[in-house]
Amino acid sequence: MAYVQVAILYKGPAQNTGKLFTSNSPAAWEGGAVPVTQPNGHSFAVALTHVVGDNGNVKFLAYNNVPPAVPNVKTKSNSKGVIIINTAPGQNDGTWIVHTVPGFPAAKTGYSWPAAEIAKGHLLICMSIAETQINAVAASLIQIEPFVYYNDIPETETAGMPDFKKLAEGQIPTTPPFTTRRSIKTAAQAPVDIHIYSKSAKSKYEIYKKVIVKALKRTIKVWSRRDNKLKGDCRVLERNIRLIKSPAQIGDHPTNIEADESNWIVSEPGNIFCFTDKPYSNLGWQFVLTKIQFLLNLMLLLLKAILYKGPTQANGKVLLSTAPGNWADGAAPLTNQAGHSIAGSLTGVVANAQDITFLAYNNVPPAVPNVQTKSNSKGVIIVSTAGGANEGRWIVHTVPGFPAAKTGYNWPAAETAKGHLLICMTIAETQINAIASSLIRAEPFVYYNDIPESETAGMADFKKLAEGQTATLPPFTIKQSIKIVFGATPIDVRIYSKSAKSRYEFYKKVILKKLKKTIKVWSRRDNKLKGDCRVIERNIRLIKSPAQIGDHPTNIEADQSSWIVSEPGNIFCFTDKPYAVTILKKSQATEPAMAVCIDQNAIFARFDAIAAQTLQFHKTRNAKTKLVQEMQTVYFFHNLYKNRTIKNNTIIQNTYRVILYKGPAQNTGKLLASDAFANWDDGARDVAQANGHSFAATLTDVVGNNNNDVKFLAYNNVPPGIPNVKTKSNGKGIIIIRTTVGQNDGAWIVHTVPGFPAARTGYSWPAAEIAKGHLLICMTIAKTQINAIAASLFRAEPFVYYNDIPETETAGMPDFKKLAEGQIPTTPPFTISRTIKLTGAGAVPVHIYSKSAKSRYEMYRKVILRGLKKTIKVWSRRDNKLKGDCRVLERNIRLIKSPVEIAGHPTNIEADESNWIVSEPGNIFCFMDKPYTKSQSTEPALAACFDQAAIFARFNTIAAQI
Repeated sequence: MAYVQVAILYKGPAQNTGKLFTSNSPAAWEGGAVPVTQPNGHSFAVALTHVVGDNGNVKFLAYNNVPPAVPNVKTKSNSKGVIIINTAPGQNDGTWIVHTVPGFPAAKTGYSWPAAEIAKGHLLICMSIAETQINAVAASLIQIEPFVYYNDIPETETAGMPDFKKLAEGQIPTTPPFTTRRSIKTAAQAPVDIHIYSKSAKSKYEIYKKVIVKALKRTIKVWSRRDNKLKGDCRVLERNIRLIKSPAQIGDHPTNIEADESNWIVSEPGNIFCFTDKPYSNLGWQFVLTKIQFLLNLMLLLLKAILYKGPTQANGKVLLSTAPGNWADGAAPLTNQAGHSIAGSLTGVVANAQDITFLAYNNVPPAVPNVQTKSNSKGVIIVSTAGGANEGRWIVHTVPGFPAAKTGYNWPAAETAKGHLLICMTIAETQINAIASSLIRAEPFVYYNDIPESETAGMADFKKLAEGQTATLPPFTIKQSIKIVFGATPIDVRIYSKSAKSRYEFYKKVILKKLKKTIKVWSRRDNKLKGDCRVIERNIRLIKSPAQIGDHPTNIEADQSSWIVSEPGNIFCFTDKPYAVTILKKSQATEPAMAVCIDQNAIFARFDAIAAQTLQFHKTRNAKTKLVQEMQTVYFFHNLYKNRTIKNNTIIQNTYRVILYKGPAQNTGKLLASDAFANWDDGARDVAQANGHSFAATLTDVVGNNNNDVKFLAYNNVPPGIPNVKTKSNGKGIIIIRTTVGQNDGAWIVHTVPGFPAARTGYSWPAAEIAKGHLLICMTIAKTQINAIAASLFRAEPFVYYNDIPETETAGMPDFKKLAEGQIPTTPPFTISRTIKLTGAGAVPVHIYSKSAKSRYEMYRKVILRGLKKTIKVWSRRDNKLKGDCRVLERNIRLIKSPVEIAGHPTNIEADESNWIVSEPGNIFCFMDKPYTKSQSTEPALAACFDQAAIFARFNTIAAQI
């Protein structure tokens, strides 16, 4: 693997370029060649080339406590980095990148430096190591429990590396020792020793005094953000901790500890420099810390550079191994795509490069919003897969959202204003398991990895790191957001989910807590859960049954759907569990559940209209009072239906966005189209017909076998042709992708129809389901988003009955692999939220909430309500236990009355299989795969939520009676 430079990049606050220390000129810091926001032209863009872009031979594991495009990750780790290896035969090169940038780099989606990080100082270090050394790295990383958000390093490359396997699988240390030291060497004629120190959370050690000073046996000078408690310490002779004054200069770039995200130390006497991933504060012992110590003999340093970009500086200063006496000016701004060392180092990360594969990690990964993780690590591990090569590179840095994988070099504009540090190290490919061993403990968020398993065979720690096997702690709910196309405007869809282990009552503990609003609930109910008005603006109100979906009546006895609307709007949520204490005699709190919430006025308005009448809860009710009428709503939401006509060798695409709601005993259903969301339209033909209506067309390549480029994964708790399946899940849906070269389109269909559709055997609507209400939703998405969907579905434990999506299409998607293989979550978190974006002129976000059975959360209250933070109106079948809940102000669960009308079509919860919610206030509509019943707490569940006014309005009209 050919490297342009190996570097340490230090980007000062508000600086665009940073300062670079490279192996070619170690005497001084050099100015960064181009701004770090640029996808090329600087060393780290080059170093991350095969992390942010594609390369068949470069695979990587990325970890970050704020991973790209994965919101609300909760982790104690602060580590950020990437372990990259080259899987080419005969190669032994790798790279370990450590850094401080949250949300960076995004795997395989192009280089993208997080804009907000320009204002901050960041440090990025790239180390080229031997691939055989990654197990030593992993041994240290395990202690600091990094959050791995991407890993595609094959097991064949890490065979015999147990620590890397632990890192890749997210294992955490449970027995002493809770601190570890590992040594690796950079790849060069005169290799430099790098000592890695790490500690786990269980050690309870203050890292600077109890680990670093004790190991170095010298005085240290600390540059770090500080609190008002930990001070300099001069009590022990030659073991002082001295604080470096702020502001300071990186060459001629100013920086200060308020804006600088990097933490580092130098020894007195020299020659030791250490990159640390936690600030010097007395809270440090509470969190997992990664301490990566570089014993740099600068005069002997080869293939290594440090770039330090000061705040507001574009170029940064470079400390080169060939001229370590002073900082040299960066050759170009870090935002430039080329011309500086980091861009050169990231060449195979931000773009495709032959024989280059990588793993990228970042606590703020590119294009993954709202990741919550305690890890702060940022880096890239790059390897060359060329035959005979044993080269690698490890880049560590402080830049959030950088680099984006395979989508071009892009230094985040906001990070130019901040100080940043980037370090690039050349390593042997054999060293990446050692790196992974340490990274596992730091719990980095790995957001991209395409290092093939053949390159990491026998590297157990790298496998753990790559697969994201990291420890996380309660709470058991995570929120993920996606965007969907709704007309010309993108809308957010939030997904809330809980696992069975959470033991949360979903509506109250999750949905209500997230939405922070009163909710109106349409769902099947029991005689135990009631409306709850005890907390002001956090009420759970039950929508009266029957109700109307437009002119279609529905009721909770026949309606299988469970949904809520918030009050005030504009949130509508589809929930997959009914509002009941028990479902099939099982506690809902011990079941996984998921809700999909849409904040959109029109969608909210539709469901809020259905939820207009809510049950009154100020009256005293006897336990033997007649149960609230149960409502099972069938809702067919087809968000993007593509009808393609070939004319003159051109595909003409007509895009329709619809929601189809078929009431009980109705043949055609009601359609909500994107070009006419003001009202429900009559369905074109009977849903039992094999063609002539939108869903028959959408499922053409699912039920038929005429297009070899269309592949799909189908799941259903009542799969076609498979009797007596036992599963706690209630999820039903299909993930469809196109495998045509250059295409990135896919679709996600969620619905309530059991035994449908049968794969590859022709369209066949189950005759028994005409008598019931059903809901179907189709969303067109980018193929690259299916891992985010899988992350939520994984918690909901669906029964996959068909999958022919090839592994080549899902390389680097660990969650999809788990979903396809039928794995279930065994460790927290047991709830998760993910956000995807629908493709089209205006990408509409769809938020997916899911929970596993182990969470034991009641899906509607504990996941959906908590995620939406609004009152929800629920349309769903119910038991006699879960009731409307108006106890929390603006966090109500209100049950929609049954029967109702779907624009003239009657429906009722007894016959309606759909479960959906709208928020109050709007504009959120959510499709749920579990009814509102108590037993769903012990079952997995999923919800897809759309924040779109028109869709909300239609369902809110149905939900007018609560």
